[in-house]
Amino acid sequence: MLKKVLNKETNHIYVIAEIGINHNGSLQTALDLIDSAYESGVDAVKFQKRNINNIYNKKTINDPNSAEWNVEYLIKELKQLEFGKKEYDIIYDKCKSLQLDLIITPFDIESVDFVLQYNVVAFKNASCNMNNYKLIDYIATKNLPVLISTGMWSDDEIKESIQYFKLKNINYTLLLANSTYPCPYEDLNINYINTLKKYSNVVGYSGHERGNFIPIAVAALGAKIIEKHITFDRNQQGLDHKASMEPHEWKEMVHNLRLLETALGSKKIVNQAEILAKQSFCLSPYAIRDVKVGEKLNKDMFELLAPGKGILQNELSKYLGKEIKLEIKKNDCISKSFFEETILVKDWKIANFKKKWGVKCRFHDFLDYSVLSSPVIEFHCSQKDIYDPITGIASNTSQLIVHAPEIVDRMLVDICSKDEFQVQKSISILQDTINKTIKLSKNFKGKPKLVVHFGGMCLKPCCNVEKTQHEMFHKSMENFKKLNYNPEEIEILPENLPPKPWYLGGEWNQYGFMTEKYMIDFCKKFDLKITYDVCHAKLYCNYMKKDIVEYTKKIKKYISHVHISDTKGINGEGVQINEGDTDFLPIFKELKDLDFSWVTEIWAGHINNGKGCYNSMKLLEPYKKLI
Repeated sequence: MLKKVLNKETNHIYVIAEIGINHNGSLQTALDLIDSAYESGVDAVKFQKRNINNIYNKKTINDPNSAEWNVEYLIKELKQLEFGKKEYDIIYDKCKSLQLDLIITPFDIESVDFVLQYNVVAFKNASCNMNNYKLIDYIATKNLPVLISTGMWSDDEIKESIQYFKLKNINYTLLLANSTYPCPYEDLNINYINTLKKYSNVVGYSGHERGNFIPIAVAALGAKIIEKHITFDRNQQGLDHKASMEPHEWKEMVHNLRLLETALGSKKIVNQAEILAKQSFCLSPYAIRDVKVGEKLNKDMFELLAPGKGILQNELSKYLGKEIKLEIKKNDCISKSFFEETILVKDWKIANFKKKWGVKCRFHDFLDYSVLSSPVIEFHCSQKDIYDPITGIASNTSQLIVHAPEIVDRMLVDICSKDEFQVQKSISILQDTINKTIKLSKNFKGKPKLVVHFGGMCLKPCCNVEKTQHEMFHKSMENFKKLNYNPEEIEILPENLPPKPWYLGGEWNQYGFMTEKYMIDFCKKFDLKITYDVCHAKLYCNYMKKDIVEYTKKIKKYISHVHISDTKGINGEGVQINEGDTDFLPIFKELKDLDFSWVTEIWAGHINNGKGCYNSMKLLEPYKKLI
């Protein structure tokens, strides 16, 4: 990873946990610190190697008391804390087993050769040796990157060293540093990182201040390498402990650095939550009278009202004076579709798909879509839909699928929650949804299916993901048992969920009903099948850097119903087919021998006479023999 960072092939921030001499001479403490650093999510751990006989004069070594008090203290400490080959052999094996990079700072030429035997990914040059050209020249012969700290040197002295490095073609990277332990905030001068960018292709930061927020700030300014000291206790005796971070601070810092990596985009992209906010708060034209085909839009035909689900105010000038191509009824929201050649639902030409295809709509759209006589029809319900009386919803050609509400009384439906009130509300609305679905199914073909989001989300990211998932799994099993239903009357299908779902106007973090193991174990426990959302699975695989085909292979025997849409990144849901990053062919090949129903789930695909839905169906035609 370091090579990619230095070559600017990734936006990854390379994090080094400097153990240095904070092991206090104990190999076990060193190994424990490596474990702690690994658990924090770092890329590398760093140690120091020196032969003080090659560095300090003999008088100072033999009689430290003859030197200044700070040197006296240093010499005594270094004599006691130096590791040899025996310890480094074990440290190397430990790092290798954890797939952690090992970096060691050599303070003398003899130590350079010692360090090389441990397959280090780079040399780290301490600030004190920034202009130790004899040492740097020798390091350069080993053909490894050299990370050079710049603490204790002025800008002129740094520029002088840069000239030497360039003259000698040294493969160097500069790290902003202040050699004070701990360093006062007012002396950090982190904007100097912008000056270092002029001297170094990639820049980093080696910090000795208290706390963990400065590295985040420096990374935001462009540092691609972050180094801090790690300790179990800042109050221990020793040179570096007081300028070090404890494990809980490390976890928080690395977590925030990883979040920062995702936040450093340079484009202005409107996300899906913003699109919903735009619809909720912006204004669109609503017809104040019936408008016939052939009339031209003028300001006397409409008033501007929310929600803004049609033409927006900034677009109006493009449509004023344009001919209406589809009849507008009084109170209709005027959208772009009224000015385009529109294919009405009754005129859709659907391919002869192999599986039971369908459409997704709301109860109030049913009559429009019923003309398709699709093998299945899925209704996405709100809380109000469950309790309002419904009439005229019937089909002798379509199987009923109901998507349970995801929100109840302004709370998310969540049977994984520790909040008993939220769980009680969730169980109540799910039970009422089960009952309503069974009742409605009498007017449809076959046994109904109920798609359910069972929850397992948190607004704030959790540090211990495995523990959170474990707790949620057991909570969901405990609460699912509270639902009363007969499997002969209804098929309940938990849906796999995305890692960064959009709820209540913003992004959440998903932990329950997402991993293949969670889904499979839950299905086994209650003899259930699932709604397999291809988009959600792909988002999860993107987030976890997994292969979606392998994910599909593991979970496919439990699939009964499928949601299909494309994806972008780790949170781009409901993207139109072929406009995202999903390769559908290998996924559909895995599913071809299964018996399942499916619908497309394109963001706002049901509006404008189902334009997005119909386009998705046409785009899926090449796969008609598979789905």
